[in-house]
Amino acid sequence: MIYKIEERPPFKELIAYALQMLLAVFVASVLIANLCGVDTGAALVGAGCGTLIYILCTKAKSPMFISNSGNFVAPVILALGIAGYAGVLIGGATTCIIYCIFGIIFSKIPVDNIYKVFPPALIGAVTVVIGITLMGFIPGYLGETGQWGTSIALITAVIIALISHYAKGMVKVLPFLLGILSGYIIAAILTFTNICQLVDFSIFKSIHIIQMPNFAFSNLHFDITSASLITIIIIYACYSISQLCECLSDHAALGGIIEIDLYRNPGLSRIFIGEGLSNLIASAVGGLGATSYGEGIAVVGFSKVASVWVSGTAAVMLALLGFIGPIQTFIASIPACVFAGAAIILYGYIAASGIKMLQKVDLNDNKSLVLTAATLSIGIGGLVIGSADFAITGTALALVMGIIINLVLQDDRTNKKSN
Repeated sequence: MIYKIEERPPFKELIAYALQMLLAVFVASVLIANLCGVDTGAALVGAGCGTLIYILCTKAKSPMFISNSGNFVAPVILALGIAGYAGVLIGGATTCIIYCIFGIIFSKIPVDNIYKVFPPALIGAVTVVIGITLMGFIPGYLGETGQWGTSIALITAVIIALISHYAKGMVKVLPFLLGILSGYIIAAILTFTNICQLVDFSIFKSIHIIQMPNFAFSNLHFDITSASLITIIIIYACYSISQLCECLSDHAALGGIIEIDLYRNPGLSRIFIGEGLSNLIASAVGGLGATSYGEGIAVVGFSKVASVWVSGTAAVMLALLGFIGPIQTFIASIPACVFAGAAIILYGYIAASGIKMLQKVDLNDNKSLVLTAATLSIGIGGLVIGSADFAITGTALALVMGIIINLVLQDDRTNKKSN
């Protein structure tokens, strides 16, 4: 790593690294706010504050970026329909309590025992699943832009690859920032020449320098029936358990990339409590759930900058965007197809990091081979267990089944001794 977790880059570098992180997480953060129908500015402020709370809880020992959760879209929409923002706040409080309970439980369990449940084969396979699952969102970024949108995405990806491979000095560690800006310029040229309308410049017509977000806490009305209350709590509790699994896998992936055992330091107890409080803040401020971001993990690994000062500065920037109209509008004007180009590298990097972890696993060992194979198949295959109200899918299901298989199968060495 160029900068370790506790190291602070010089101011100019810090701003550049933070802006790169900001651009990586911006699209998903805004997209989820739009899907749930909440105020975008408030959602950005909530996400930024959530990351800062997480950093405080983990004693600034984890560079994870926390933002708006796609897994909580369904319960958020349900809670908004039943009881408005008060319902979302109750849901966020439920998630926070569950995370904190698990944080206390894991504080009593030795880390070595945790790794008996989460062996390297499982962590590596789940990391691959995370990357491949995220890849499925790339076509959605392209939308209906057609061949030109796909071309811009591919050009952006190539520019990022070229900068990362051939550039020197500071430029080399800012491939996503420079690649996205290059893609934006090309998209703008295509728009101005009427070849393809990729950039919506009309959004610049109604810019306000300073704008006050419509915060969730300013719209609270606690006229909730007991039946609605119970429904919200149960739904959020179920989704929180699923999200806990992804929290475990995300931090294992980040720890593997930066070569620091985050399960030990800052520890799973602080990680869970930090994400739990982030959910509470995100629900109160932006009306959404919160989760760790794979985009942030990939940026840390690709730039080789693990400094928590970067993720913290990016969080402050994201929160300020909720108030500053021109900058928010400029970033919002960047076509999603440009971000798709960055996502090609970002998400692929996460999957490749998992493959790198699996290279250290002895796949001649039958238990490790079966565990890896089952986890990959379940996670990538799109298997779902549950109903329309609640379901465990993708990464969470792969992790749960991987844990079960790991606990059921004996080690090969144990079998040999018994024979």
